[in-house]
Amino acid sequence: MKRILITLLLVAVSHTLEAQDTKNLKILSFKTKKEVMDFMKKNIAPSLGVKCAYCHNVRDFPSDENKHKEITRQMMIMTQNINKNTLNPLAYEPVTCWTCHRGNIYPPRSKDDKKKGHEH
Repeated sequence: MKRILITLLLVAVSHTLEAQDTKNLKILSFKTKKEVMDFMKKNIAPSLGVKCAYCHNVRDFPSDENKHKEITRQMMIMTQNINKNTLNPLAYEPVTCWTCHRGNIYPPRSKDDKKKGHEH
């Protein structure tokens, strides 16, 4: 009986910790903090040429105080909609943040735009 209770307690604690790891995810469907961090480091950060602090309060990652975080959410929704409603039916490769940003905070609008797009 003790083993069953201990097992149930461990399962409950691990689920609680897992839920804490993914606070305030509104667009992404990851289950663990590691999955979120891996996605951000491999996809978002290099696509925009930024570090975590550009969108996040690094002492409170779930916080929405940084306006760039909401902009990123809206861009993710846009990308998901383009892929689902336009590209998937055409059997085209999906677009990502990199498709437009190419390592810049602001996507270049012409071949003459400066590298980091700071003039916007």
